[in-house]
Amino acid sequence: MGLSLLPVLVFLFGLQLIDTYKLLRLRRVLQTVAAGCAAGLLCYALNTGIVRAGGVSPRAWAAFGAPALEELVKALYVFWLIRKGRLGFMVDAAISGFAVGAGFALVENVLYLPAISNAGLITAAVRGLGTAMMHGGTTSIFGLVSVHGVEIHASRVYRAVVPGLAIAIAIHTLYNLNLLPPVISAAALLVLLPVILSLIFWRSEAALKKWVGTKLDKDIDLLQMIATGTFSASRAGSYLRSLESTFGPAILGDMLCYLQVSLELSAQAKGDLLRREMGFPIAHDPALPARLAELAYLEKQIGRAGKRALGPLLGATWRDIWEIYQLTEQPSNGFVS
Repeated sequence: MGLSLLPVLVFLFGLQLIDTYKLLRLRRVLQTVAAGCAAGLLCYALNTGIVRAGGVSPRAWAAFGAPALEELVKALYVFWLIRKGRLGFMVDAAISGFAVGAGFALVENVLYLPAISNAGLITAAVRGLGTAMMHGGTTSIFGLVSVHGVEIHASRVYRAVVPGLAIAIAIHTLYNLNLLPPVISAAALLVLLPVILSLIFWRSEAALKKWVGTKLDKDIDLLQMIATGTFSASRAGSYLRSLESTFGPAILGDMLCYLQVSLELSAQAKGDLLRREMGFPIAHDPALPARLAELAYLEKQIGRAGKRALGPLLGATWRDIWEIYQLTEQPSNGFVS
C-alpha cells in the first residue's frame, strides 16, 4: 500500500507547494484528505451492501455502477466547497479534488489491496497506484470543470457541476473496464495528469493575477471617492441616490457603510494574495474579526434586496464570497468561520 500511495501523496503536496498564491493551507488540504477517507468508507459500505443484496453481478456493478456511485460521493464534498465559496479558482479546485481522491484511494487500497496481493507485490502496487491516481484525477477534473462552469453560469451552480461529474464517471468507467493492462494504465495517468494539471495551474494563476489587478484598482477608486467626498458626484453615487425611492434613508446609510466595509476587506484580501505570491508573511490584523462582524451585521440590516441592489457597485459574485473567506483563513486572527 505504501508503494502505491506514496507517489500520490507526494504529488498532492507538490501541487500545494507550487501554488504561488497559497490559496489552500496545509490544514485545509489534510481536512480534504480526511473527507475523501470518509467518502471511501461510505462507498465501501454501499458497494458491499448492493452486491450482497443481489440483483446485479459484482463484475457488472464494478464496471458500471460503482464508478457512478463513487464519483458522486467524492464530488459531494467538492461541491459543498464550491457552494460555500471555499474555492475561487481552478488551481484550488484541482488541489481539493485531488486531495479528496487521495483520501478515497487510501481507504480503498487498504480494503481491497489484500484481495489482489496474491497476484504479486509489484502487480498489487501498480494496480493500487493506478487506482489512486485515477481517483485523484477524476475528482480533480470534476472540481476544475465545475469551478469553470460556475464562473460562466454563476446563478446555475447545480447545472454547472453536471458536465464535470459526467466526465469523471466516464473516465472511471473506462478505467474499471480494464481495457488496458494495469501497468500501462498507471503509466498513462502518471504522464498525462501532471501535464494537464501544470497547464491548468498556469492558466489559473494568470487568471488570478488579472482578476486581482483589475478588481483591486476598482476597489481603490471607489474607496478614494468615498474618503474624499466625491462619491456622491460619481456615477456610482448617482446610482445609489436612484435607490432612494426603494429604500429609506436609514437603509441607504447602512448600504453605503456596507459598501465601504466590503471594499476595504476586498482590498485587504487582494493585498494578502499579492504578499503570498511574493513570499511575504501575512501581517496579523487584530481588528479583522470586528470588521467581519460589522460586515455581517450590515448585511443583515440591508437584507437580500439591499445587497442585490449593491451588486453593480460591488460585483458581488461567488468569487467575492471566496475572497472574504480567505480573510477568515488567516491563522492568527482568532476568527472562526
